[in-house]
Amino acid sequence: MQVFSNTGHSFPKTLDEFKNLFLEENISLEFLFQKRWPQGFVCPYCAWQNEELRPAKTMICSHCGHPTSISTNTIMHGTKKPLSQWLICIWWLTSSPGGKSAKDLQRLLHLSSYQTAWAWLQKLRMAMALADKKKCSKTVEISSNTISFGGENLAKTPILAAAEIILPAGITGRIKMASVESVNRKTVNSFLNRKVEPGSSLIVPDEVSYQNINRNSFISVASSTIYKTREITESFKLWINTIHRGGVAAKHLQLYLDEFCFHSNAAMLPDREAIFNLLLSGALSKKSLSYKNLTSQPTKE
Repeated sequence: MQVFSNTGHSFPKTLDEFKNLFLEENISLEFLFQKRWPQGFVCPYCAWQNEELRPAKTMICSHCGHPTSISTNTIMHGTKKPLSQWLICIWWLTSSPGGKSAKDLQRLLHLSSYQTAWAWLQKLRMAMALADKKKCSKTVEISSNTISFGGENLAKTPILAAAEIILPAGITGRIKMASVESVNRKTVNSFLNRKVEPGSSLIVPDEVSYQNINRNSFISVASSTIYKTREITESFKLWINTIHRGGVAAKHLQLYLDEFCFHSNAAMLPDREAIFNLLLSGALSKKSLSYKNLTSQPTKE
């Protein structure tokens, strides 16, 4: 079944085609209702299901009486902008694997505030992390690198990276990265538990930080030839300096790592519709932080 079946259209190939599908706000509302509750409305407060409740700006749960909207407890929670703008933003982000900046989004949606565009992108980067949950598996290379902010003389932030190696071709599959305070046995094992499937075979650097990996979960082989994860982290450095010109605070680094990994992993999906659907699922899955929290709190894994 096509993701856009409830609009009566196939997946749009251009931005103008997409915009034309959602000219009226009620169409966006009905589309998102079907995506969030395909089996019928489920109250986000008491989990009561009501298959008879129809899409509306405000819906009242027949069980607990709590009012809710399509954006309640999602990445879009509390939005005052049209739902169509969120859909346009998601289409736009998933149509360009190279990534976009807040200035680009501000121009796209004709937003008066750069801060609004920046906050939206941060929230959708959170959605990317929520959607891209599948772990690396089978044969996985692990290593670390650093990235500096504001010049080479300032402190460098460590990054742990994992990359699937698809055998026998040896090509790179799924990737994962995390910003950590330091690279040591504890952070390496924590990263592996969160990002790599148990039972995987690991290729790790011949360094002390990788010597006490949980033997009950992984088989590891130390190697002096580590290149896939090093290439990935170097590519990330180039990407963040090209798209964002280095204008990223260290406390927000994890969000940009999540975006980079999402785009890389999404490239393995069959088409752009599947990528759009993946990010939309993340956007509908969890309430995000306020602008104040986004600007004040570090985003660590």
